[in-house]
Amino acid sequence: MRVVRINIEGIDIDFEKAKKIADAVAGGMLIAWSDGKRNYPDVTCICGDKPGWMAYGETRGNLRVEINNVFVFYYRV
Repeated sequence: MRVVRINIEGIDIDFEKAKKIADAVAGGMLIAWSDGKRNYPDVTCICGDKPGWMAYGETRGNLRVEINNVFVFYYRV
């Protein structure tokens, strides 16, 4: 899986801004995400060592975009 890490300084980044940035970078279909408090999809992972949303994104996506070490988005591109 390809990983893009973006660090933005000087302005506050909320979920909507982070998603717009990630969408522009990825140019694909959003599969899963987390903003540090919420996540999608809300699924249970039988693997046990990862949150369900992360396992879902890793098995269905091929690009991970991380913004400010808070927001994580998985895309299928």
